[in-house]
Amino acid sequence: MTAEARTVRDAMFDVARRYEMTRIFANPGSTEISLLTDLPDDLEFVLGLHESAVVGMATGYAIGRGVPSFAIVHTTAGLGNAVGAIATARVNRAPIVLVVGQQDRRHLPAEPFLAGQLEGLAGDYPVWVDQPLRAQSVPGAVARAYHEAMTHEGVAIVIVPMDDWAVSADPDDQQAAAAEV
Repeated sequence: MTAEARTVRDAMFDVARRYEMTRIFANPGSTEISLLTDLPDDLEFVLGLHESAVVGMATGYAIGRGVPSFAIVHTTAGLGNAVGAIATARVNRAPIVLVVGQQDRRHLPAEPFLAGQLEGLAGDYPVWVDQPLRAQSVPGAVARAYHEAMTHEGVAIVIVPMDDWAVSADPDDQQAAAAEV
């Protein structure tokens, strides 16, 4: 695959692989379809039937491994359903990278159905929350979320509009911090 053909989705999966977050706990909705369709074979999908179960499984996995786990929930209702489990993960110092789907970026100014005011929805329980200003910043935000979750021992949230996954990745985009120095 050429650098020009790489998408934000491809680049984000590379970040997940680099940080060994290849088991994905999820209760996806429509805003996550483009991320999870045709999931690469080296990534394992674990379906939870409720967002609290998803974050609960990710919590146990993170505690057991001692490194951040990776989870995905749907937009407003999904994040709202996960808040209690996010609070529990924080108390248990479980590092989790949580990607939360969001409505299409182009439609957000009109506040369409499924769009949400997600940045403050989980209150003070996440250790870090970000909604990147541009699609090409998503992989870097996921990498930073890994470090925030590990450093502050809790859930780091990255809010990603559903259309971001198909955008061409910036081939010159460098991660904020190298994995090794």
